[in-house]
Amino acid sequence: MLFPASSNQSGDTGRRRRSNITPKPFLTLSFLAYGEVLPWLLVEWLSALTTSRLSVQDDSLQYSQRSSPQSQGGKIMEVGEPIPDARHNVDTVLPPAHIDLEPDEDIADADMQSILGSDVDSALGESEAWPSSTASLRSSIVRALEENGRIYHGYKDGKKNLIDKVGQYQLCQLTFENRLNFAPVHHPHRVLDVGCGIGMWAIDFGEEHPESEVIGVDLSPVQPGFTPPNVHYEIDDLEEEWSFSRKFDYVHSMMMTGAFRDWPNFHRQAFENLNPGGWLEIQDIDFPMRCDDGTIPPECDLGRWNDLMMEAGRRSGFLLDTCGRAADMMARVGFVDIVRIPFKWPINQWPRDVRHKTLGLWTEANFSVGLESMTLALFTRFMGWRKEEVWEFSARASAEWRDVRRHGYFDVYVTYGRKP
Repeated sequence: MLFPASSNQSGDTGRRRRSNITPKPFLTLSFLAYGEVLPWLLVEWLSALTTSRLSVQDDSLQYSQRSSPQSQGGKIMEVGEPIPDARHNVDTVLPPAHIDLEPDEDIADADMQSILGSDVDSALGESEAWPSSTASLRSSIVRALEENGRIYHGYKDGKKNLIDKVGQYQLCQLTFENRLNFAPVHHPHRVLDVGCGIGMWAIDFGEEHPESEVIGVDLSPVQPGFTPPNVHYEIDDLEEEWSFSRKFDYVHSMMMTGAFRDWPNFHRQAFENLNPGGWLEIQDIDFPMRCDDGTIPPECDLGRWNDLMMEAGRRSGFLLDTCGRAADMMARVGFVDIVRIPFKWPINQWPRDVRHKTLGLWTEANFSVGLESMTLALFTRFMGWRKEEVWEFSARASAEWRDVRRHGYFDVYVTYGRKP
């Protein structure tokens, strides 16, 4: 059985006990993401290292308490970063947490390139294992768009400029302690996974909730065919008007920064397509990269890359700094009981504590190796750069990314709200 059953307890809100963090079968086979995959050995090595360093002792979480901020349209609860082995109570109003990251002074100048190896390009091919709903799509939809030697999307060319990674889902699972959702959903009948990519979250959620119908939607038909019977995929552009026949009880969005030009409209349509009492949850990264100690000055290549990415996002209309404003956008369209949980992704292994050092390892593996890919898409389309210029610049910025003397990090937020 490809998908071993996991037990659910009454009142389950997305917590599940998993003894370690191990890639799914299609991950260990280096299953295709959009043109940039982590080598099989890298995924196996990272998983083994993660398992040896971090063990999930319990499936519950605890948050530090402070005062709670307000947002237009209603109260927004903000909680501190989850700490393993304690319980999270969504009924408790918890405040913004300052997540301190202290640099590890014992680390020498390390170069992870020898460990990471070279990146591996993939090509989209025909799959006999696709579900019948995608197998019948017109060839214009299944066609992959190859640009600058990379594979992007074939349907609605030019959208979703940040390329997905096989390891991206694993990084989120490590960050969230293997928790699939934070919104307190109980036995949802219909679930929508926005921008499902290769479908890993949809598969895991469908396996954990056999009573739910899980629909994953993406621009590219790269999902596997060996899925639980309650998981289905559709190829569509959710920035256009949604045309689902029935409403949902839970809408989930993970790592969709750079996917939509009109995020307020996304929140509006999510609200309209939820049943009363349904939840919207957004799990995403917020640009720009941040640095609190001046180790990434604007004039260095990594600092320039950071600023240029923000400018490219503005020129393209695909803003990269929307995740931090998700709570306000939810409130404006009518969501209530809004909660925002902050996390941090260090860009490499510079933090002292083991948890963030490990997160930094995975962040580096995801972004440093693939920096050229996402830079090519934006810089050649919207900044007027030649691909040779991007290659040279990306190599320099990637080298600085791996330098543990550069103390950068990204803010990551889980934001969820309920339709009254």
